[in-house]
Amino acid sequence: MTSPLSDINVEFSEGGLLILNISIAFIMFGVALGVKREDFQELIRNPKAALTGVISQFILLPAVTFLLVWILRPLPGIALGMILVAACPGGNVSNFFSSIARGNIALSVSLTGFATLMATFMTPINVELWGSILPETSNILKTINLDFLKMFKTVVLILAIPLAL
Repeated sequence: MTSPLSDINVEFSEGGLLILNISIAFIMFGVALGVKREDFQELIRNPKAALTGVISQFILLPAVTFLLVWILRPLPGIALGMILVAACPGGNVSNFFSSIARGNIALSVSLTGFATLMATFMTPINVELWGSILPETSNILKTINLDFLKMFKTVVLILAIPLAL
């Protein structure tokens, strides 16, 4: 089964991505202004919430998403997109919403940072694992390529620099 959605190709220019990443970095800087060193020390003393978040992000969410894909049987491209989104870490926008909601910003920032670094290897593992189970999506997997160095530079730009500042 094919769909016009299968033919859509979204590409960002290098300049457009740089502007997007700088904008996200400014949002992160605003969030980081409200975080204190003591907040992170508390997370180290009580890591249960952080561990729960990481396990949920990299094990439960991809598994539940696969279950939904298996039950709903969307088009292969949509199914693999759902799996890919579930395998990617939460981003800086979640930190912004945690800040607005007066949530645990240190926990949110820590989860974002740790999950983003783990995503370097966990995203391809989860996409490969869950995407290869269904025959319809396994063929699409051959077109996915993640550049570690580019991802690392992005993490530094949108997370590490604003948090350090």
